[in-house]
Amino acid sequence: MARVALAGIVALLVSVGWSMPEAWIAYLAAGLAAAFGGLLILGRPDVLLREKLAHTALDAVLVGALVAGTDGEGSPFFLLYFLAALGIAWIETPPKVVLGTAAVVGSYLVVVAAGSFGFSTEVLLRAGFLTIFCVAVALLGSEMHGLRKLALGLSSTLANEIDQVEKAESLVARFGPALKVLDLEGVLQWTAEAAHEVGGGSYAHVAALKGNHHRTVMEGDFDACPSWWHPSVQRLVLWSCREGEVVRSEETIRGMKGFVAVPISPADGDRCGAIVLGGGAFGAEEERALKLLAEGVAPALENMDEAPGGLDQLTRLPNRASLLHVLRREVSYGGTLTILAIGLNGVRRYNRTLGPAAADDLLRRVSARIGSRQRAFRYGADEFVVVLGGSDEARARRTALAIQQLVSEETSRSGHPLSTAAVSYSFARAEDEDPDLALNAALRSLEEARGLVEGIVAAPPTGGAPEDSEGSKQGLERARALIEPLESRDPYIGEHLRSVSRLALRIGLKISLPSDQLDALTLGAVLHDVGKIGVPDRILQKPGRLTDEEYQIIKRHPVLGARMLESVRELSPVVQAVRHHHERFDGKGYPGRLHGEDIPLAARIISVVDAFDSMIRERPYGYGISQETALEEIERNSGTQFDPRIVRALLEVVWELGDRQINSAG
Repeated sequence: MARVALAGIVALLVSVGWSMPEAWIAYLAAGLAAAFGGLLILGRPDVLLREKLAHTALDAVLVGALVAGTDGEGSPFFLLYFLAALGIAWIETPPKVVLGTAAVVGSYLVVVAAGSFGFSTEVLLRAGFLTIFCVAVALLGSEMHGLRKLALGLSSTLANEIDQVEKAESLVARFGPALKVLDLEGVLQWTAEAAHEVGGGSYAHVAALKGNHHRTVMEGDFDACPSWWHPSVQRLVLWSCREGEVVRSEETIRGMKGFVAVPISPADGDRCGAIVLGGGAFGAEEERALKLLAEGVAPALENMDEAPGGLDQLTRLPNRASLLHVLRREVSYGGTLTILAIGLNGVRRYNRTLGPAAADDLLRRVSARIGSRQRAFRYGADEFVVVLGGSDEARARRTALAIQQLVSEETSRSGHPLSTAAVSYSFARAEDEDPDLALNAALRSLEEARGLVEGIVAAPPTGGAPEDSEGSKQGLERARALIEPLESRDPYIGEHLRSVSRLALRIGLKISLPSDQLDALTLGAVLHDVGKIGVPDRILQKPGRLTDEEYQIIKRHPVLGARMLESVRELSPVVQAVRHHHERFDGKGYPGRLHGEDIPLAARIISVVDAFDSMIRERPYGYGISQETALEEIERNSGTQFDPRIVRALLEVVWELGDRQINSAG
């Protein structure tokens, strides 16, 4: 627009002040300048729009034509050269700046040379001033380009930061409330995936310090994953939690470089874990997004000890999964527990009379009262469980009476005292090993308590054995009878079998297997190698590497063991675990080449534990490597040889055992 307007003004001035024959050149220059402006307005051609040097050169040529048509050396339009030189400020590269300066100054010198045979002192001074002006404009343009690049960089950084933070805010806003009802493993898995999404990189890891729970998300082709067991990852987590600040590391871990760790800190609480990203260049925007994510997940991790399985949505008490986790954890510490099962009588009648909203409100009020006084869990629709330390029967009855009283108070507040509470209690002891037995005893006795006027019943002692204990004893006796001949031939195998059984039991408890499946698992683990009775001594006791033919013979032991057990009624539940304990999760195992969850769960557990115990056991039966190295090898084969869920459970069990001997676990 400026070019078109200036061309019109120039044409008007030429028409007033110049009538010489050469004036047509000036009119032509003005017309071409107007046409040039029109093309720029229309945005065509594209190359002319992009190339600023072409703008400057064309302006210089047009000004030269205007000067040539209006008295040449003495033309007052010489000043327009300075206007044309301003275009140099938009030229970015030094070579093009030189060409633009040459075009402006050269155009003036060519016009003067075409009208005379030499350059006067005045002409040279004008050319010198014009050159100096072009240089000054170029320097100013260089500063302008630097500031523009800086502004663009800051704008891009700010945009990225806003985008990352908005993404983190969106994730936390959408899923934050739901996190509180997930179990701990679910919270950690979601956090690792969210951190990878908002922060990028090839590795995302989140660790909860209490109980050593952790999850990892990987992207890319790496030989091994730097899991929690890697000392550098542990150092990042612990360092960030100790300092309460973001920690960065340029250390190369498992082929990845560039790590950042952000602590997870509940409000007014101790730091309970950290988020670690690796394999990228993480700036301020990723750091802020991770901090926001850590703040969002902190409340869900704050009560990890009390609610490791998550919260109940309605009552906000720890749920049934949390109860099972807590019972097993407390009993494993060697303590004695009192378990009170509480049933609310008349909730359905309350629902029909006052409506579902009133019934839900009653459940919330009762759970709040119970939870404020005792460690309480919601177990069923109208059932709660309270866990006390110790085994004082008088205290158990006092607590049961207090619970009945508060339920009566809460229902009376509505003016419709329609609901009462029945309570039964039992005791779980460390020597029982399975707290589910005490819990089930309390729940069974709860039905009896509901029919009594007093509404309080003490459950009969569990005795530390399941209901079909006689059958279990017979199964154990049969198992011992089968294992004795094998032990007499291979003195090292007995301790291996017992160790596998003990560790398998720990994993079964970790993944909440019911009692009957736990019995079958531990028995199957003891018997998993019973088929080796049919393997010749020269192979079974061979100290060196087996030949291909010998390996094919020893591979028959799972099928042989299963056939031996099929004829024993008490051992029939363990047949499939024994038959398939050498299957692989990817379907490349034997004897059935089963894949994934088609492999019986007990067989998948025995497979992992058998491999782990064989690796850490001293020669000649095992490999004699460290627990850390064995666990890394197990993790490396997670998803191919082993079920990832069982691998995670093994890692957690080994960590929980700490410095205690794995071989004596259980």
